[in-house]
Amino acid sequence: MKVNRETKRLYVGGLSQDISEADLQNQFSRFGDVSDVDIITRKDDQGNPQKVFAYINISVAEADLKKFIQRDSCDGENSSIL
Repeated sequence: MKVNRETKRLYVGGLSQDISEADLQNQFSRFGDVSDVDIITRKDDQGNPQKVFAYINISVAEADLKKFIQRDSCDGENSSIL
């Protein structure tokens, strides 16, 4: 049976400051083919990190994506995946 995979661009929020592209690539590659990971860190006026989130492009089956979204976190913190 062939699984229908679709390319999705996911927003993953609430990440720790020390998360790496490789960490996210490893986490998501269990569910599909990751083509791109873009980590964004928003900083306050003094240059201190305030918010870390990522956009991930992944080719994934809908059922596999739902399995991953049901997980509590990507990096040991309370992450959100949209």
